[in-house]
Amino acid sequence: MGLALCAGLTMTSCKKGFLDRAATTQQQDVDIFTSFNQTDLVINNLYRRTPRVYGYLAGYNMSSATDESKDASTWMASMRFNNGSWSGNDNPIGNTWRDNYVAIRQANSILEGIAKYNTPDDPNNPGYLENRIGEVYYLRAHFLAELLRQFGGAIIVTKTMLPTDIDELNKPRSTYDQCVEQISKDCDEAAKRLPTEYPASQAGRVTKGTCLALKSRMTLYSASPLWAIAGKTSARPDISSNNTASDPVKWQRAAAAAKAVIDLRNKDGAEVYALEPTLALRQDMFKSTTLQSKEVIWVRMNDFTGQALDQYIFSNGNGGWSGAAPTQNLVNDYEMNDGLSIRTSPLYNPARPYINRDPRFYTDILYNRAQFKGRAIETQPGGRDEQSTATDRTRTGYFLRKLTDEAITIGQGAGRNVHGIVFRLAEIYLNYAEALNEYDPGNPEILTYVNRIRARAGQPNLPTGLTQDQMRQRIRNERRIELSFENHRFWDVRRWKIAETTEKEIFGMKAAPKAGAPDGYEYTIFKVEDRLWRNAMYVIPITQDETLRNPNLQQNEGW
Repeated sequence: MGLALCAGLTMTSCKKGFLDRAATTQQQDVDIFTSFNQTDLVINNLYRRTPRVYGYLAGYNMSSATDESKDASTWMASMRFNNGSWSGNDNPIGNTWRDNYVAIRQANSILEGIAKYNTPDDPNNPGYLENRIGEVYYLRAHFLAELLRQFGGAIIVTKTMLPTDIDELNKPRSTYDQCVEQISKDCDEAAKRLPTEYPASQAGRVTKGTCLALKSRMTLYSASPLWAIAGKTSARPDISSNNTASDPVKWQRAAAAAKAVIDLRNKDGAEVYALEPTLALRQDMFKSTTLQSKEVIWVRMNDFTGQALDQYIFSNGNGGWSGAAPTQNLVNDYEMNDGLSIRTSPLYNPARPYINRDPRFYTDILYNRAQFKGRAIETQPGGRDEQSTATDRTRTGYFLRKLTDEAITIGQGAGRNVHGIVFRLAEIYLNYAEALNEYDPGNPEILTYVNRIRARAGQPNLPTGLTQDQMRQRIRNERRIELSFENHRFWDVRRWKIAETTEKEIFGMKAAPKAGAPDGYEYTIFKVEDRLWRNAMYVIPITQDETLRNPNLQQNEGW
């Protein structure tokens, strides 16, 4: 049975306790692990413990906890990140330290149960049991990676523990790099058991490419300034303002991990992944062709269902909450269509700020007078989509287009299933280019892979002869644009240690009708808000009750 189907089951063939409890009785273990179908259901439930992609922040987009966007409602969790009112007693994402360890414990229980009870293979699909074991190894790595990117080094747990295992329960945190090595080890164990591709009926399952993609991401994080040196000996990062830490060996490892994904081939010798060839197909990848796209490496099935995501994002004038409204900070970083920034291009006209922009601007962002759902967006005072501080109104003068489906009408129809893209090839290209530039600047493959993404967008190639620092800035900006609103920016500004610059002031755009102005509107940039930043925020504090429970669990610095 495909994972897409299992996600909708009521699990009447398997007791709820089998799926939801961290621990089981011996008889329950016998019932589960002597049946492939019951084991399969438990593994499917483990998938559902993975966090949302587009709703990572308590059900809403993580972008609004960064300089990408601004939520309209004060009760949304992003507000606590932005005003600094979070602590070891209040992680706005949730009680994720505990949640991930519950998931890791379940993964360990499954692996031990399969071994102990010699779980039979699927009689109709020989080899599926070995695939499922690989999936569990990967998921265990995935949950540990979640702990790493939030908290830093965590406690490595590879077996189930009893309440009497005091020494095991009170272990200190491992170093960041030790955790990355464990993630890589689990990914390797998974990859050798998994196919490069599954049939459509198995959509959403982990593949060999998923394992390689997680290794790519985590080795890149480990090589980045926040962890390049500190991660070798500590669970905690260097939260000083020095953002130059680097290790060429780590960057080389990250480049190799990314290239392994790029070069992955199926049993017929064909490359498994390929960029969508056009910008229109890239846009469809986020709404209608996610499961068919050759660019997509792994998704979280049913990240949103119905109209929930579109209602969160749509403007008030279209029945929505104006959530994740893009900032002027982000808009300013979309190049002009000559490949230059708005600060250097002769094409930029502040009186007509939305003409001649990078074509991705028009697929990603809605702005005053942009066409959407058969009419022009109206952000001017009194407009149907006006920029203001009123309930469910855009605070910035923009709306997110990238993740929406224009065919949805709020309050009408059933909506859609949104599958959150966890990994896609464009990220891997950018991982590879970034890592290459750090240890082998000038390598021609840096331009090759960045320019493939730019060519798909219709942007000119990057110029040749850039210095290492110039290329670094261009790669970072390409990542900012190409991967916007996909739960990357929050982590990128931290691993690069630039958040103390990027996360302090948020800007928007006011549009006002004015006779004689180009296109009839005057545009004025304004400050939306100041945000609180201190360098302790480079990582999230561990939940305080966990530090009280384990006397050897060292809290992150500054919390």
